[in-house]
Amino acid sequence: MKPPSELPYRELFLTMVEELPDAVFTKDLQGRYTFINGVGAHYLGKPAAEIVGRTDRELLSEEEAQNTLEFDRQTLLAGRTLHAEMSEQMAGVQREWLSTKGVIRRPDGQVVGLFGIARDLTHHRRGEAAQRQSEALFRAASSNSFDAFFILRGEPEHLRLLRLNNHAGSLLGCEARVAEGQPLSDFPHAAFIAPRHLCEQVWRTGRTHEDEVDQLLPGEGRRWFRRQLCAVGDCLAVTVRDITAQRENELRLRLNERMASIGMLAAGVAHEINNPLAFVSSNLGFIGTELGRLALPEEDGQELMEAVNEAREGTERMRLIVESLRALSRGDAVNTHPLELHEVLENSVHLAWGRLRSRGRLVRDYGDLPEVLGNSVQLAQVFTNLLINAAHALPRPGGEIHLVTRLHGTSQAMVEVRDNGCGIPVENLERIFEPFFTTKPVGEGTGLGLSISHDIIRGLGGTLSVDSVVGQGSTFRVLLPLARADAADAEEPRPAGPGRHSVA
Repeated sequence: MKPPSELPYRELFLTMVEELPDAVFTKDLQGRYTFINGVGAHYLGKPAAEIVGRTDRELLSEEEAQNTLEFDRQTLLAGRTLHAEMSEQMAGVQREWLSTKGVIRRPDGQVVGLFGIARDLTHHRRGEAAQRQSEALFRAASSNSFDAFFILRGEPEHLRLLRLNNHAGSLLGCEARVAEGQPLSDFPHAAFIAPRHLCEQVWRTGRTHEDEVDQLLPGEGRRWFRRQLCAVGDCLAVTVRDITAQRENELRLRLNERMASIGMLAAGVAHEINNPLAFVSSNLGFIGTELGRLALPEEDGQELMEAVNEAREGTERMRLIVESLRALSRGDAVNTHPLELHEVLENSVHLAWGRLRSRGRLVRDYGDLPEVLGNSVQLAQVFTNLLINAAHALPRPGGEIHLVTRLHGTSQAMVEVRDNGCGIPVENLERIFEPFFTTKPVGEGTGLGLSISHDIIRGLGGTLSVDSVVGQGSTFRVLLPLARADAADAEEPRPAGPGRHSVA
């Protein structure tokens, strides 16, 4: 075995530098090349044999040689290794260099020359410029798109956001540049953009996936999206288009069609009810007249007349309901008038009493209210629906419904129907006023009650809203305009006048 001093270090060095992608060379103190590898010779445009022994001024033009010679001089003066990035002409070609130069010393420390290593950064710089241009083109094109566009990279633990446009940033809730580089999991509300199982399927099959998805977004309610996922290596290109307006228009069209059918049905029902109702009303009038002529004991006659009067009140309510059905079928404008809100509420309680008394306890908490502007038939329809819904939500036993009225500011009256029932799940809370949405079993609900109530209150210039907590109960709140805006002369709500009383 050869001793260490005889190992072929020179041959090893020469073999290694010929394999390097960088130019490697040495020079003596007069600037003559004493060695240059193949890459360096290629940059100078001559064979290595024609370069060794010659200087840069002999190989290059004066202008081309000047920068190289200046860096040589600085290295020799510094007596240590220097690094620099420079742009210079080399054999007629403009190049970007990462250049390293240092001194060569004898064992006694005497400087006898210098060495150099030069890496051509031209292609790298062009690549960076091309990437910047590509990114600029991506942002210019994607910023004008109506779609949210994402490029994600699959990593072992999560998906990372590489690029996204402004619409995508809005969907995430931040600026696009801020989100780039972050995991998609940092935006939990946007996880529907690219569920992991769906991404794995797209990568596995190589097929583009398209579908539609609805999502409940914070502060925006329910939105509908059309999404497309396409695999590109270990990345995904995801396009998400908001189609909420389109879906709402389709829903509105279907609603209009169904409401037209309901209007035709209402017209038919109103016509069929009106004739026998006229007979009943007329006969009740006749019975009342005849009772007055009969010589009955005073107590019996009074009871009979009260029964007839209650029946007349019932037929009058039916007549008003028939008129409301006719107005619905014709699309008539709603007639509004000043009315006593508490009277409407008591009528609604009377209509819903059959459902209320078997479910729990009703507590009235009425405040002093001036007259409101509304339609008594329509408001009775709304409050009856709210009371029946509250009754259905009550637990057995121990259920309780609070019917509360107060002034709200100086121009509105507030009615609250509170229950301590099952409450409404968050995923349904945003949809309960949608037409035909119901959580009741088939045959028990049409999904129109709250939708129609919402439209009625809005048509009267008021609002209908809801607060609910699962397991604790719900509060439906109706705000209605006062008949005279100046009727409420206090800024704060007044305390309840008649106080509280309950009906078992």
